Amino acid sequence: MNPIPWRLRAAISDRFPLLYHYAANLLRPRREERYWDDRLAETWHRRTWPTKNALIAGRVQRDDAILDIACGNGSILRDLKSRGFTNLSGLELSRYAVDRLRAEGFTMFHGALPRLPVPDASFDVVIASQILEHVIRRDLFCSEITRVLRPAGQAFFFVPNDCLGPIDEPEHVIKYRRPTFEAFMRKHFEVLAIEVIKDANYSMSILLGQVRRKGAAAPPG
Repeated sequence: MNPIPWRLRAAISDRFPLLYHYAANLLRPRREERYWDDRLAETWHRRTWPTKNALIAGRVQRDDAILDIACGNGSILRDLKSRGFTNLSGLELSRYAVDRLRAEGFTMFHGALPRLPVPDASFDVVIASQILEHVIRRDLFCSEITRVLRPAGQAFFFVPNDCLGPIDEPEHVIKYRRPTFEAFMRKHFEVLAIEVIKDANYSMSILLGQVRRKGAAAPPG
């Protein structure tokens, strides 16, 4: 039983999320690559985001080079492929996922965030779905996304909306609300849209940040 009252823990988690994240994970074993291999093998076809997939597909071009960061079971990539997209890549820490998705015909990169083991200016679209809330070095992560985007490239960020902070999910390092999420997006990118969406398969609402490199030309419509 935790001796610290829940209200106090909630206040610390809300005001000092990174501190709470470190404290909550101090004695927890670090989740290494093998953990994600096993978890993805067990849940390979269980997580899909139909609303999110349709939104992305409607705002990008079929011939765009697309990278899905921390793509997990590849559900976004497989959905885009079913819609006729062909230049699809993923980045994953799990070697199991990398090998399985590569066997399905996707270009795959293996590595851990916040660094992206991807060549400069190689993608028209970068997707970071339910990832930013896990990243401690967020500024570096966004700089890496800018680096791998082509000059007119755009990125799609999805995070939980005002829920699942470190007190609810110890792996998370921050809880985003619309104002804080938009401020962070504007710090690194030119913002095209900040929206609250809800996926058909999940009860929680999600914040979407559609952004592009600062000073970039508008993407083709």
